[in-house]
Amino acid sequence: MQPHNPLPPLTLIVATTPIRVSEEVTRLGIGLKGTLPWPRIKTDMSFFARVTSRPPTADKTNAMIMGRKTYDSVPASLRPLAKRTSIIISRDTTGSVQESVRKELEKRKEKLAAKAAEAKAKAPSEVVADPETDAFVVHSLDAAIRELGAREELGKVYVIGGAEIYNASLNMKRDELQGRGLRVVMTNVVRKDGEPFECDTFFPLDKLDEGNGWRTASPTEVSEWVGEEVDGEWKSEGDVEVQMVGFEKI
Repeated sequence: MQPHNPLPPLTLIVATTPIRVSEEVTRLGIGLKGTLPWPRIKTDMSFFARVTSRPPTADKTNAMIMGRKTYDSVPASLRPLAKRTSIIISRDTTGSVQESVRKELEKRKEKLAAKAAEAKAKAPSEVVADPETDAFVVHSLDAAIRELGAREELGKVYVIGGAEIYNASLNMKRDELQGRGLRVVMTNVVRKDGEPFECDTFFPLDKLDEGNGWRTASPTEVSEWVGEEVDGEWKSEGDVEVQMVGFEKI
């Protein structure tokens, strides 16, 4: 049976850095000791915030699928991230993770409501309703997909990590995806001095090419996916350079 509200393509959004592990193999590093391998990169973080929170239409809300550790890596004062639905995948069977997320959601909504009321009092004619902030816990990626498929207000769907959730997403069969496409929006990160970052966690695929069943999307296509211009050029920030690119499963 098809879902009442068909899911848009499942889009993995990730920042990676090349790590050469042998003469023949270069892996894509994504983490170190439970956090990012590099200091704060404003260009990438602001890109992530804009893209994941920008719905395709005003009556929709984007969803982000993530593991519990990825959720916990967000500063407590910002959990769950505003203007998006956070779906946290956890194996917890005690209900403690669900209860913790519920309490954080209640506090977050109270703060956002107070902020909205303050803005409305200052300039009532300029206030525009934001997408809803929501969060819930499921036990598997399949459960997350099923839950989202029933939501009328669903916008775009992003997978934001960590490595295990990325891997599960990349290995989903077409029927498990309910016929929806699979995409990757990737920020490439390199040091200007050419030195590699230290990483202990890697993206599940070393290459996204035709040999692995992927094609590289054009900058125009990626721009359409994310709702803003992406030119595919390298951009400089501090000691690093970043490049936004996209791939689609063939």
